Amino acid sequence: MAEATVVLLRRLPRQDRSAQRIDLILDTAAALIDEVGFGNLTPTLIARRAGMSGPAIYRYFDDIDSIWRSLATRSLGKFLDRSEALLDDGALEWKDAIRGTIAVYGELYRHEPGFRWIRLGDPIVAGNALSDHESNKTTVARRLRDLFILRYDVVPRVDLLKHVETVIEICDSLVARAFETDPDGDEFFLGEAERITIGYMAEYLAHPLS
Repeated sequence: MAEATVVLLRRLPRQDRSAQRIDLILDTAAALIDEVGFGNLTPTLIARRAGMSGPAIYRYFDDIDSIWRSLATRSLGKFLDRSEALLDDGALEWKDAIRGTIAVYGELYRHEPGFRWIRLGDPIVAGNALSDHESNKTTVARRLRDLFILRYDVVPRVDLLKHVETVIEICDSLVARAFETDPDGDEFFLGEAERITIGYMAEYLAHPLS
């Protein structure tokens, strides 16, 4: 169970068994969201599918919103962890790093239950699963910006964060569009996500510092 998920819980798990039950709740909720949509999901439905009692759900989560936030936080953690692992490759050029990060996002769409609904959390949890003072996309942009500065010796310009946020907005929209009707992802929109974001960042980085 991710550390970020723990802070959203009503009661912190003290045993492995409790942590496993929390993972079961979240795994069940993620699977069900693909079947019934997040608007129709309830703690009672989750409990029934997981073979648990309703009170067992409320032992750890206050309500359905806290389950959503925990799911969003877990999915975001997986995206960031895999992106960071990708950037550990010392031979990877920055353009390939962007392609790889978009590919990570696409793989979560394909294989992570509920991800195409949850995405970066914004569609269902008012955009702030990771932080109380900024949107998920800003938090993700900050993490990716810091990784790119460290990995590629990018000068930390004042407006760099907003440009990384712009890239994330573009990617999020185009990747979501790619999976709107195609479960494997429409290659055209995935390709455009790569082309546009790489071109945008190349133009920005080539601009002289003021």
